[in-house]
Amino acid sequence: LRFDLIFHLASITDTTVHDQFAMVRDNVEGFRRILEIAREGNARVVYASSAATYGQASARMDEEMPPKPANVYAFSKVVLDNLARHAAADGLRVTGVRYFNVYGPREQHKKAAASMIYQLYLQMKAGKRPRVFRPGDQKRDFVHVDDVVEGTLLAASTRGANTVYNLGSGQARSFNELISILNKAMDTKLAPDYFSNPYGFYQEFTEADLTRSKRELGYTPAFPLEIGVPAYLKTLKAKA
Repeated sequence: LRFDLIFHLASITDTTVHDQFAMVRDNVEGFRRILEIAREGNARVVYASSAATYGQASARMDEEMPPKPANVYAFSKVVLDNLARHAAADGLRVTGVRYFNVYGPREQHKKAAASMIYQLYLQMKAGKRPRVFRPGDQKRDFVHVDDVVEGTLLAASTRGANTVYNLGSGQARSFNELISILNKAMDTKLAPDYFSNPYGFYQEFTEADLTRSKRELGYTPAFPLEIGVPAYLKTLKAKA
């Protein structure tokens, strides 16, 4: 079989997995094989990188920031970016899309690795207080899957260059804000249930600098949390 374009989005995505052998085998070696297949057929590759490569930061994250992976998953994605850079230097057409905190329909199969929005929704639907790390003001760039799909397709178009692009909402929102939005969408008044963070590698802040993505791809996210969360919950209720 011959391919013109390969989308490579598969990987172990659970950041709590510490098995370096499994992570490298699945994430790194799987991608290396994809690059070999693409080279054999002269195909274009668009692959999923991650905001986890930025590690701990307190400001907007742009693609030129040096990587600071804080866990095995993030390290594997840094290796993917390096492999892609070398492949592009050898003439392969390869573009990375650096996903931030994606949520939206059809993620239920990921179970514990599904988005925090889905996890909190399940807790609140069951009448439980939503559990988040104390004090709840940690911020994430939550991006709806429809925006991510649009950005990924733009990266695969003639606009996409041999580089990596941030795909997020461009806005850092706190978990306290998220719970407030969920309460409004679900017509509930459940207060957060705070508990201590057991993870030393936890990212306290993510926010995508979308300058390159907007300039080169024309990427414009359309789903801030106030729109994305109610839209997502509507699909979840329809399947209940």
